[in-house]
Amino acid sequence: MMTRLDTVPWKTAGVMGLGLSGVAAAGFLARRGAEVVAADAKTRESLPAEALALEKIGVRLAAGPASAGVFRGCEVVIASPGVPPDAPQLAGARAAGIPILAEVELASRYLRGVMVGITGSNGKSTVTRLTGEILKSAGVPARVCGNIGRPLTSTVEEDLALPDGEARRVHYVVELSSFQLEGIERLSPRVAVLLNLSPDHQDRYETMDDYYAAKSRLFMNQRGDDIAIVNWDDPVSHRVAANLTARLFPFSLTQDLEEGAVLSRGKLVLRGGGKDEAIMAASAVPLKGKHNLENVLAAAAAAFHCGVRGEAISGAVAAFKGLPHRLEFVIEVAGVSYYNDSKATNVGSTLRALEAFHTPVVLLLGGYDKGGDFQPLGAAMTAEPWKVRALVTFGKAGRDIAGRLEAAAPRTALAGSLEDAVRAAAGLARAGDAVLLSPGCASYDAYTGFEQRGEHFRAIARKLASQTGGPS
Repeated sequence: MMTRLDTVPWKTAGVMGLGLSGVAAAGFLARRGAEVVAADAKTRESLPAEALALEKIGVRLAAGPASAGVFRGCEVVIASPGVPPDAPQLAGARAAGIPILAEVELASRYLRGVMVGITGSNGKSTVTRLTGEILKSAGVPARVCGNIGRPLTSTVEEDLALPDGEARRVHYVVELSSFQLEGIERLSPRVAVLLNLSPDHQDRYETMDDYYAAKSRLFMNQRGDDIAIVNWDDPVSHRVAANLTARLFPFSLTQDLEEGAVLSRGKLVLRGGGKDEAIMAASAVPLKGKHNLENVLAAAAAAFHCGVRGEAISGAVAAFKGLPHRLEFVIEVAGVSYYNDSKATNVGSTLRALEAFHTPVVLLLGGYDKGGDFQPLGAAMTAEPWKVRALVTFGKAGRDIAGRLEAAAPRTALAGSLEDAVRAAAGLARAGDAVLLSPGCASYDAYTGFEQRGEHFRAIARKLASQTGGPS
């Protein structure tokens, strides 16, 4: 039965968390007749203007320390992804038997177009954005949204005014985090992409199997005629694929697959039905690092299954310059290149960044530790002792990380702030080296997010250049 687009099935609803997705969900529910209470741990004075504006459409705000019974009487609660599952407000709703759903689940019930869902421990934003660019370059109406910044709910709501035929052509390219996938029931992408799985969010999940299980929920509602695109070089993702219902279309840089997206004789190739369709030479991909070849294969495979073919894919990839804060070249000072990889908020992402360099690196690690296992970084430094010339740690986790990696790093320095860390790195680097901010930690000890941290790194590096006579 088709969902009515102008109503919701609940008379009363709660929303927990008033960031972007919470504000979008609360407005969506209220505009469709629900009586909404929206709660947030922040004080009223700390809420964004968009949250306060919800009162004008009848939403009741419960800001600050709220009782566990704030959602009493609600038929459903929409939880923002950043809210811990053990938050007292959610615990109270759970104890009362109230269903707790994700904002993306709410939106998916009103989506008439095609969903391309993308998840993984690393590379989600890059693949989401690149897939959207490929689709748009081929004339496919595409909306890039989800965990990448724009809530799916507000995106879908904008499209509700479209005629049904036009709305069904829209492709929603949605970045999905494990936090969002925890709260889905019916969400089912036509094309689902799993990029990789490595330890992350150890501060939220009791075991990594719990984290991997949350990620694998991406596939749980797919049907046999849907497409599941999975990294065949990643052993954990490989295990998840054992229980798929959808048609598998793997991608690999190392294996000669009968069907899938592969690297063959130096070219990125889409293979199916006994035919190869060459996309482009691997050397022509403008993004740095082997992991970005994987990202391009995944995006090309997703676009291919949305009806886009070789030339349009290669043209969009060639024009794609990457995203800010992802292995972003900032400046060269005294022969030393500075790279901003602030988005590397877990160890797996830092390892991938290091793999991209073929010259020595002075590595900046630190911030807010989410419970990461830094041992693989130590093993990598031991295996290639030339790769990391020196390690500079900073922030709340800096001292602990330095202690864990001191034996593996040829030289270590401990800094308090990011600015101190960059200056220490400049003193340790030699001409031809790279200073790489790839922190392996979240940023919440000192910044509002990885974006603010990355912007600060850029500013520090450029200031350093101005003090030493400008960029090289």
